[in-house]
Amino acid sequence: MRIAYLLESGEFFGGVKVMIMQAEALVRRGHRATIVSPRPAPDWYEFGRVAFEQSEFRDSRALRDADVRVATFFRTVRPALEGARGPVFHLCQGYEGGISFYRGVWPEIEEIYRLPTRKLTISSVLAERLEGLGYGPVYNVGQALDREAFRPGPPRPASDPPVVFVIGALEIDLKGVDVALRGLEIFRSRGGRFRLVRASYFPPSDAERKMRLADEFHHMLPPERMPHAYHAADASLNAARPEEGFGLPALEALACGLPTLLSDTPAHREIGGDAAWYFADGDPEALADALPEILTDAARARARTAGPAAAARYDTDRVAERLESAFREALGEVPAAAAPASA
Repeated sequence: MRIAYLLESGEFFGGVKVMIMQAEALVRRGHRATIVSPRPAPDWYEFGRVAFEQSEFRDSRALRDADVRVATFFRTVRPALEGARGPVFHLCQGYEGGISFYRGVWPEIEEIYRLPTRKLTISSVLAERLEGLGYGPVYNVGQALDREAFRPGPPRPASDPPVVFVIGALEIDLKGVDVALRGLEIFRSRGGRFRLVRASYFPPSDAERKMRLADEFHHMLPPERMPHAYHAADASLNAARPEEGFGLPALEALACGLPTLLSDTPAHREIGGDAAWYFADGDPEALADALPEILTDAARARARTAGPAAAARYDTDRVAERLESAFREALGEVPAAAAPASA
């Protein structure tokens, strides 16, 4: 099959990485995958055999020749549908219609989601939400994870004080970084000790600098360095809100065998199951209450076994199999059910 992904831009976001990983896995299965964008290719990701075409969508040769088109953001859905000679899919990594940043265009987003595309999701929670809103058919293909890169590092003694790793942009409210930082402030005010390592798409804001919590701040940490950052930490903290489509840092931390404290949301429960620790969503006090338990030797021992076991449900090659099945069904080659799949 000739498959074309429409990318609005290659900015440094996890969703872009996931899309590229899908395309690479499809190439490994013998398909021809091309990423089309009016902007330059991401310079922060080393491409494999996936083709990249910098072109306006209306002028793209890859889109013209594609058997299947995949829109990767709500703004790329209409270009994907225009002139399509085969099925059009909409890869949804989160429903923008519930995100406050897009509040001004919520009616437009709803209209776009009702266009005749087949939805692809990366979690059953998101698939169920889109089905409930009437945006089907929906295929849950699961989340891509590089299991060779994200796995436990060599055993080492705990750091003193313990290193807590928090990923995400404070400026994006659904990431819950404000909740995480307030919880850490409360924990410190109670006498809790830790070193905070932060990573974000954006440089530290004035608001975060004033908090003086971060001992180390990584701006746009390259993907190949992320496993090392997890291995150097003693615990991971992710306070993402329910609007977050999938907590990829939570999955990566679990895969690396790191004690992981998560906000108690349906998406996080789907990812972490019994392998993670949880606190009440949006509650910094509850976070501070839960934090001491993950900073123990017992938590480290449990996480090193339970985390990778939970993450083993996620595999990029299995994602590619599900994508292929959905594409072939849409092309009329193989019948398949449009129903949420297991991770």
